[in-house]
Amino acid sequence: MQRWIALFICAVFILAAGITLCGSASPLPARAAEIKSFASYGELVNYIHQNTNLAREIDRLLTGGERAAPALTYGVPRDTIRAMKGGENVKDSGKEPPAADFSRTNVQVTGVDEADAVKSDGRYLYLLSGSKVVIVRAYPAGEAKIISTISCEGQPLEILINNSRVVVFGYQAGQPGIFIRVYNVENKNKPVLESNITCRADYVTSRMIGDYVYAILNMPVYSGADPAGGVELPAININGRAEVIPPSKIYYFPHPDYAYCYTTILTINLRDNKITSKTFLTGISQNIYASLENIYLTGFKTPDYIAFTNRLLDDVTRLVPPGVGKKLADLKKVEDPARQLQQLDVLLDNYLQTLDEQRANALRTKLFALHQKWEEDLARERDKTVIHKLAVNQDRVDYLCRGEVPGHVLNQFSMDEHRGMFRIATTSTGTSIFSGQVIPKNNIYILDKNLRPVGKLEGLAPTERIYAARFMGDRAYLVTFRNVDPLFVVDLKNPRQPVLAGELKIPGYSTYLHAYDENYLIGIGREVKAGDGTVEQPRPLIFPPPTPREEGLKISLFDVSNPASPREKASYVISGQDADSPALYDHRAVLFDRSRNLLVIPVSFSPPVRILTSAGEQAPPARFWYGAYVFNISPEGGIKLKGKVAHGSGSYREGEEATPVKRALYIEDVLYTISDHLVKMNDLSSLKELKQLRLK
Repeated sequence: MQRWIALFICAVFILAAGITLCGSASPLPARAAEIKSFASYGELVNYIHQNTNLAREIDRLLTGGERAAPALTYGVPRDTIRAMKGGENVKDSGKEPPAADFSRTNVQVTGVDEADAVKSDGRYLYLLSGSKVVIVRAYPAGEAKIISTISCEGQPLEILINNSRVVVFGYQAGQPGIFIRVYNVENKNKPVLESNITCRADYVTSRMIGDYVYAILNMPVYSGADPAGGVELPAININGRAEVIPPSKIYYFPHPDYAYCYTTILTINLRDNKITSKTFLTGISQNIYASLENIYLTGFKTPDYIAFTNRLLDDVTRLVPPGVGKKLADLKKVEDPARQLQQLDVLLDNYLQTLDEQRANALRTKLFALHQKWEEDLARERDKTVIHKLAVNQDRVDYLCRGEVPGHVLNQFSMDEHRGMFRIATTSTGTSIFSGQVIPKNNIYILDKNLRPVGKLEGLAPTERIYAARFMGDRAYLVTFRNVDPLFVVDLKNPRQPVLAGELKIPGYSTYLHAYDENYLIGIGREVKAGDGTVEQPRPLIFPPPTPREEGLKISLFDVSNPASPREKASYVISGQDADSPALYDHRAVLFDRSRNLLVIPVSFSPPVRILTSAGEQAPPARFWYGAYVFNISPEGGIKLKGKVAHGSGSYREGEEATPVKRALYIEDVLYTISDHLVKMNDLSSLKELKQLRLK
């Protein structure tokens, strides 16, 4: 008992010492804190070391070890541009206007483009295949051919296109870091590299608004994996010229963190290739939401240990006589935590021995209660998401404000900006008083333009977590899951008082929600067989229910015209436990066009590995199928399978060269399905194959 009391008090005084260490960097309340920059490299280094060490020391004391900071991964390159032999000299001109009707990348916000593995301008496809960017003349389908390729010695991740510009994001080869390259493809046969940007960073995501590209990068603060390697300044190499970001242009909030990194917003003006950047010292940026005017960065919160200490010291002092409190205060002068702990053991033991048994037990009980509350408060702080809001206007990026909400965010669709308000859905955790198990619950928070909370709806679906979220106008739709799929409809007309309008419980769950129109909602997810097959399952607090068995992919059409009584209008199940689709976790893999009542998703069947029971037993050849499912979808007709487009099937032993379909799109009356190896063209009405192009 004395040992844990000593640990507790020791943590308090290490924190108290941190107040002195941080000096002028002591935090202000979130709404009043002003963003700052560093006066010198020395100030930057001291700030990072002191706050990082403080946070790590507290984690050691609380958990018995050190929490692993999220790792930055790297992967950069030299390009060789190869024109296909015999290729025609293709230039954009008035003779080759783009098709009048073609699909674009499925994005969250209209007008805010998102990078992807495949892009189309209505006549050409720009796509990633292995380490290459391939430019394909796609329409008309009968004239389809590969025009040229850009070979990257590295790992290209995704691309953006803007008129005659192609922007490629990827990881370098042979050295850590990323590349961003801008090509002029006015002559499709001979792409010209115009801008080459490299830096030691982790690529988070990017957006394009008009002619401006905004790339969000996480850059490490240490020169190596070991923090002892020293703090380095972020640097960006532009066309071979290194530009080091000076401390005076590194902005920060005075708040301790154990996983510092530089978050850089890199802006590229595609009209003149002007490149600018803004750098912030933050934690790791996790999920990003972008509107036409603002970018929101979110990440996990590190508790403000110093602020907690200020409150905690007052409570501890009240538990001991003034004379003992004076001796405790003197321990702040001891810099070595081990010596602090030793002296605290002696001091506490000596004081407890002066008390009779009744008084000693009473003090231990109070200290234990205080210790428990302190840990619970810290756990609640860790279970929060920090939000940074930045205004973007062409090449100008301005930091606006910071806010926070309880819980963690699933993905970008858990966030939304609407009429100046920021809406966010989170899953937070608590602990059962009966079992000690972590129990999640789900929430919606509405923040004003300054990220101050104005409304909230908390405690939805205890014991479950969010699997999908979508904000649409004055409503939010949430899918949570444990045994069945509750679809919640939340009324947000009054942002100060969001209310649960209705809910629907059906087997399975959706991981992506997409608006059909204002009255109907498409859900893409998995079908499951829950427990004994009944829809309504008990939710025991102590013993978890049986794990549901996944039965295949499921597409649902929900009728939400009456928010108080949502219902599943239609559904289609692609049976098979081995059925999979990137549409489950990547919205860009979904092709939907309401005017055509068209829905296309990539689908693959890859049997799981079989465990052999004897040494001589041989597993049968594992068979696979890669392709796309094409649906007609409408409120009147439901969900009907129109057909399938196969990209490959067979067994792995047969050596079939095929890869899963990753994207589907259309140009006029032609459906294009794309994998790493193949572009297949089918008539959109009959699904008759028109042509195919091998990419490898």
